[in-house]
Amino acid sequence: MPFKRYSSHLSLLCKRHGLMLTLILFFALLLARLLYFAYGPLVNGNTPFYYQLNPGQSTYDVAATLEAKGYLQKHQRRYFGYLARISGQSRHLRAGYYIFQPGDSAARILQKLSRGDVDSQNITLVDGWTADKVLQVVASDPRLQHSPVLLSHKALYRALGLPAQASLEGMFWPDTYSIYPGYSDLRLLQRAHRLMETNLRVLWATRAPNLPYHSPYEALILASLVETETSSSIERHLIAGVLINRLSLGMYLQIDPTVIYALRSGYTGHLTRDNLKIDSPYNTYKYKGLPPTPIALPDLDALLSVLHPTPNDYLYFVARGDGLHTFSATLAEHNAAVAQYLKTGASNQ
Repeated sequence: MPFKRYSSHLSLLCKRHGLMLTLILFFALLLARLLYFAYGPLVNGNTPFYYQLNPGQSTYDVAATLEAKGYLQKHQRRYFGYLARISGQSRHLRAGYYIFQPGDSAARILQKLSRGDVDSQNITLVDGWTADKVLQVVASDPRLQHSPVLLSHKALYRALGLPAQASLEGMFWPDTYSIYPGYSDLRLLQRAHRLMETNLRVLWATRAPNLPYHSPYEALILASLVETETSSSIERHLIAGVLINRLSLGMYLQIDPTVIYALRSGYTGHLTRDNLKIDSPYNTYKYKGLPPTPIALPDLDALLSVLHPTPNDYLYFVARGDGLHTFSATLAEHNAAVAQYLKTGASNQ
């Protein structure tokens, strides 16, 4: 009897241990499979895989895309989800445009998504550029997907939310923008335009009192003149003050870059007396007040200079030849300054 009881007890232990060993082996195999899935290459071949994660998307959406592209089998979507939840990365996904390289594992992909290791390429819209220059650069960039909308000014105005009679001059915020292969050129221009509208609206709300212009657009026009007149941050607020003085007195602004803008391809690199007589509303030697539109993209510094100018009594300024200017309150002082710098080889501006 005791022997039977011992045999029965031993049999029970074997069964229990056998079940335990089976379970241990099962979970060990499952863990090994999950680890192989996590750290083995998921993106195969020699071609990178580009992926855009939009706000609100989950690891399920990522897995579904990877499956659709052939990087995951259907049952592996669960593994991807398990791995994301176990690691805690499913709660920290960051929207953006990603590039998954050949050999990237599921763990590496989740790491990129949770750390925000986005793939960014840049395109810069430079302050001082005309709208034609902006369109030329954007339309010729091979990284961008080119839209037929850019071939029609009417369609482009409509896409940007501008009235048909508007001008594109000054309508884009000069900055460096992140793009990726296939990014739409129209989307880039829409971003730059919205940013200009937003920044101009915010800056206009904080403007100094008693300025001689009555709309953000007029401030934008004057800022484009300051932008093209000098690159010196020190002098911009002073030059803005001079131009405001001239506007307030009903004087001609007499800004050379407006004449150059009017001449377009006719400008040879040196302004002549005949050039200053060109009949164009942009010729500030011939027409008083502001030109009808901006003549270039102004940057933040130029906009701030016309919204917060340095008060002064100057009405004239002349280039010194070293990138800076001499300022004068009277015509006699100005003529003397011009004569002095002509004598030393500087050019009148």
